[in-house]
Amino acid sequence: MFARLHTIEVTKEQHEEGLRIVRDQFLPWARDSSGFRGLIGLVDEGHEHALVLTLWSDRAALDASADAGDQLSLLASEVTGSTRRSLESYEVTLFDVP
Repeated sequence: MFARLHTIEVTKEQHEEGLRIVRDQFLPWARDSSGFRGLIGLVDEGHEHALVLTLWSDRAALDASADAGDQLSLLASEVTGSTRRSLESYEVTLFDVP
């Protein structure tokens, strides 16, 4: 399994708008994408930093989603006024959800 991690600097209002974009625009696209395995969104207590982790079945699915993921991340940052700090890819070496 592979993952893409979006790191974003936000305000509470930007975070709420970003959640709407992810739910309404990104998730429908991702669910139809081959190899999509899930999404985890995290925000710190002060709503200043958010992380969005997308999970993909294999390297090919991660690579196939790269351009769209990048464009959606940039669009969400532009629309909400938030700042994308990084966009990184990882191999998942441990995953345990009961």
